Amino acid sequence: MKEIVINKGRLKPEEVTHVVDKSRIVLRNDDEEIVLARFGRVYFLPGGKIEFDETPADTVKRELKEETNINILLDDIEPFVLVKHYLRDYESGDGEIVNRLVNTYYFTGFTGKDDIEYFNLTLKEKQDDLKAFFIDMEEAVELLKEYNKENPKATYLAVETLKVLEEYNNLDLK
Repeated sequence: MKEIVINKGRLKPEEVTHVVDKSRIVLRNDDEEIVLARFGRVYFLPGGKIEFDETPADTVKRELKEETNINILLDDIEPFVLVKHYLRDYESGDGEIVNRLVNTYYFTGFTGKDDIEYFNLTLKEKQDDLKAFFIDMEEAVELLKEYNKENPKATYLAVETLKVLEEYNNLDLK
């Protein structure tokens, strides 16, 4: 598994005050489109926070089933890349400023489904109109390049997702 480190704020490991582990997926369909999600003007690959008793693969499967009713076939039970993203002075959900390390495991997978249904969304996901959609890879890259630069979360997720998609395009999944 390849490891990508993103650390624009030059955060040292001893300065990290908050660590989050996540799992996401580059999910493609029969038309070689991928699933991209939008949450409050922020675009990212689907997935979420790894729960206490889950593996990274379990998380991807649970998140997709819960939020979109998509069952997936993972290409491998191991991620193809781990992104270690250091974020200095990151504003957490409760408004606290932390030095955060986000470890995100990225998988590849397939679905024959071409429609997305919404179930079990949290109140915040409903309020911010969480949507997932199939999109051509080139269009996804262009959309991510036009992210909302005033939003720190949009910036960090766009930069990370673009790096992951670049790695994904180097894989031989045929």
